[in-house]
Amino acid sequence: MAPCSRILGLAAATLLALVASSGHAYKEKPSVFSFTTIAVGYQLGGPNLAPQIRVDPRDAPGVLRAAKDLASDFGRVLGVNGTVVVADWSATITEKAVAKPVILIGTIGQSSLVDNLVSTKKLDTAEIAGKWETFTYRVVSTPWEGRDAVFVIAGSDSRGATFGIYDVAERIGVSPWHYWADVVPAKRQNIWANNLTHIEGPPSVKFRGIFLNDEAPALTGWGKANFKASQYGSSFGSEFYSHIFDLVVRLKGNYVWPAMWSSMFYLDDAKNGPLATEYGIFMGTSHHEPMARADKEQSRFLKGSWDWKSNKAGVQAFMQEGATRSKNWSTIYTLGMRGSGDAASATLSSSALEEIIAWQQQTLTKTLGKPLSDIPQAWVMYKEVPGYWKKGMNVSQDVTLLWSDDNRGNIRRIPIGDEEKRRGGSGMYYHFDYVGDPRNYKWINTIQLQKTWEQMTLAHDSGNKNIWIVNVGDLKALELPTAHFMALAWDRNSFDTPDSTRGWLQAWSAKQFGEDAAEAAASIMTVYGKLTARNKYEDLSMTPFAFQTSNYDEAELNYKEWVDLLDQAQSVYDKLPVAIQDSFFELVLHPVLAGKTVFEIYTKVALASRYATEKRISTNQLAKDVQAAFTADQVITKRFHSLKGGKWNHFMDQTHLGYNNWQEPSSNTIPRPTTITAASGNALMGVTVQGSTSAFPATTKLTSLTVSKFDPPGLKRYFDIFARADGSFAYEVTSNSSFLDVVSRQGTATSPGSNSDLRVFIKPDWASTPAGLSTAALTITNLNSTGQVATVIVTVENPSVPADFEGHIEADRTVSIEAEHFSADSSKDYVVIPDYGRTLSGVRLPPRTPSQQPAKGPALVYPFYTFTNAADASVTVYLGPSENANPDSPNRFSITLDGGSPTTVQVVPLTDGSSQPAGWSDAVIRGAYVKTSKVGKLAPGKHELKLFLLEPTMIVTKIVVDVGGVKSSLLGPPESFIMA
Repeated sequence: MAPCSRILGLAAATLLALVASSGHAYKEKPSVFSFTTIAVGYQLGGPNLAPQIRVDPRDAPGVLRAAKDLASDFGRVLGVNGTVVVADWSATITEKAVAKPVILIGTIGQSSLVDNLVSTKKLDTAEIAGKWETFTYRVVSTPWEGRDAVFVIAGSDSRGATFGIYDVAERIGVSPWHYWADVVPAKRQNIWANNLTHIEGPPSVKFRGIFLNDEAPALTGWGKANFKASQYGSSFGSEFYSHIFDLVVRLKGNYVWPAMWSSMFYLDDAKNGPLATEYGIFMGTSHHEPMARADKEQSRFLKGSWDWKSNKAGVQAFMQEGATRSKNWSTIYTLGMRGSGDAASATLSSSALEEIIAWQQQTLTKTLGKPLSDIPQAWVMYKEVPGYWKKGMNVSQDVTLLWSDDNRGNIRRIPIGDEEKRRGGSGMYYHFDYVGDPRNYKWINTIQLQKTWEQMTLAHDSGNKNIWIVNVGDLKALELPTAHFMALAWDRNSFDTPDSTRGWLQAWSAKQFGEDAAEAAASIMTVYGKLTARNKYEDLSMTPFAFQTSNYDEAELNYKEWVDLLDQAQSVYDKLPVAIQDSFFELVLHPVLAGKTVFEIYTKVALASRYATEKRISTNQLAKDVQAAFTADQVITKRFHSLKGGKWNHFMDQTHLGYNNWQEPSSNTIPRPTTITAASGNALMGVTVQGSTSAFPATTKLTSLTVSKFDPPGLKRYFDIFARADGSFAYEVTSNSSFLDVVSRQGTATSPGSNSDLRVFIKPDWASTPAGLSTAALTITNLNSTGQVATVIVTVENPSVPADFEGHIEADRTVSIEAEHFSADSSKDYVVIPDYGRTLSGVRLPPRTPSQQPAKGPALVYPFYTFTNAADASVTVYLGPSENANPDSPNRFSITLDGGSPTTVQVVPLTDGSSQPAGWSDAVIRGAYVKTSKVGKLAPGKHELKLFLLEPTMIVTKIVVDVGGVKSSLLGPPESFIMA
């Protein structure tokens, strides 16, 4: 049977076919708007025509503000603004006929405009009434005598009405990122609304928002350059926060933790608190800032030390002031207490925290005059805090247990036992930015959206859905993951299939850059997420986790993916209208360009180190390339800072090159590449083979990697011929075998120049290659220097496989399997997440799956075929860096081989809840837990590996069977040939 590159019977193949036909099943609600010259429905805008927007004067201030924004948004797309009229129902129906289209906006129970349409049965709001933050909009025919139609936006509450307004704005063409990413509004000649009813809400997560953090130097420098500083030195006043709040409500969010490194939200500008409430934003404070008081207030206003044990009266007075100050504003109160300066406290205990929280709640009920059930409260289970909770605490059920990730995007906890039943529920504090061990990451986006989907759907579906707050650092450069996170929080059900993130990304890209660029932009940022999942920029200097320069061509191939991605991104940018190019640069091209440049620096430094041992003169060119890339990094920063006349100056001030510990370097520094002294005389030729560190002339006889009929698809064996000094030489390759040749037998290497290093691919003739193992020799002769002859010994493997076999096939004494390529016999309980992780995808159980017993639950089945008689085989399983989110059921998997006894592996060690597990740092740096199990003797022939994931809190990406050939690498061997 002829070999094929896929298993046609794989369950995964069927699944992927369904995914492809579904068009990435993100389920965004269809738009009621069209933009043609003539359409059916109600015209809201046209040439020199914009709507009159009416709001009841008794409605919430935030609704009136949003209505004014909508009038301006119509102007952004039509060229002529709408007008806003503040009037009640009686003034509306008695006014003379208005020639313009009319939009009525209101909150049920607060707007006579909406309430009268409901009472006259012109508008049905039963489906939204009484719900949290829900809205509807539609055309209403003959709302009153003399008026043919109006367009109505109605909210179940004031935020529902506000979200409805901004939803209309986005759908007619104004992106939430109009300010923060310079997204150009779509230009419309006409806007029509059809006769369909649009309804959204309630949200999947009750409180949804962002945390501005780690905001120096970038956001702080930008703020100082653009906004007036307060008496305390911060520039983050109401003018700044108006831009933040506008973004959050347009993203249908309602929650913000303010910048706090050098700021005091309520004191920096007296308008800040009222402004947030006007927008409908609940303000909170971070995990170590209880009772609505900023960390920086402690050093200025606290009498005594920040210690409950020794200074209870001083701490209580300080906290009381926070409650008193914020009592008239929308606030979610952070409860509990940690040590000073975002650290653990040496004096706190579980019993002390019980006392603190009880006092805080009593203070809130007394100060606000409300029952606890009406006061939003969050106790952030960050770092050491879960350790206190684990010891057993009696805390009111009205407080939300706000669990955290591990600062690297892996959630540490889902609700267990009765926690999900708490009145306050549970939530999640997540990170897209972090300062701390093992390294800061706060420069530009290194977030893989598919991982966010996997972790946050796990969180939501497990019960963490009362609060979601995400650390977005400076915000700028994290626009994409922020938009994705907020979309998930608003409507998790729109993301109910594993491929929905890709669908969302394409829909989102269409709104920012237009339909023509949407698919390409989505593809680019999907690959970008995969590349950054392998290594964050700040981690690249950690050599124990570097890409291999020899094994599997890992460093070269990874860098080539960056180069190819940049080519694609630049091509899309070049074809865009000039007006759209800035936003595309900020959101797509810049991260790819900047990321490729950083990877070029570290990749070429690593390659130069290897080339130097081989005495390649191109080592010195690599050193020059590194210096050029370092200069290019500075040029890219200047380009970003010059956008829009310097609008975003300082946003790329963050250092990102030269890390040597967890903390950022004081300045960008270039890693020093190796250089060499050129060889002397005429012995210019050097030769090295793929996957080896030996080189000619130091070694005259080199051994190539085995060439197999079943090498991974796309893999080609080769050797390199290179110059050892500047000059030129001709070479010739001859073979002592009729079945082995090379693609190019002759050539000339010249240095300096692009021909300094020449790659010669080995070409077997499989039709004439003997069955089994054969050996041939390739001779490389320097035609310009007597005696310069190198020999490459090549083993050629031409084995046979039974005609009825379907599965992966060994080559180079390795079987490498991408997790999604399981057989049709596998359990249908598993879910494939396309584009997850570092190579292809991930596989997991659904979030609500109960814990499984070893080797007894749903199985992933992987048939494979080997030729090597292995005395001590092993199986390595690559998993996502997920934590033990359920501490009662730690992440474990079982494997069985050929129906034998199971081997069960616990992936993540248990902890007391106050610290990270052993091995955590390694796992998050390389983006995977890698677990190897010895399986003993393995004879040649057909085998079947079964993998059982025992928990829904883990995800598998790759499995590798080693029969004696697996080499060290970051990503593992490339996937083996698949026979069908």
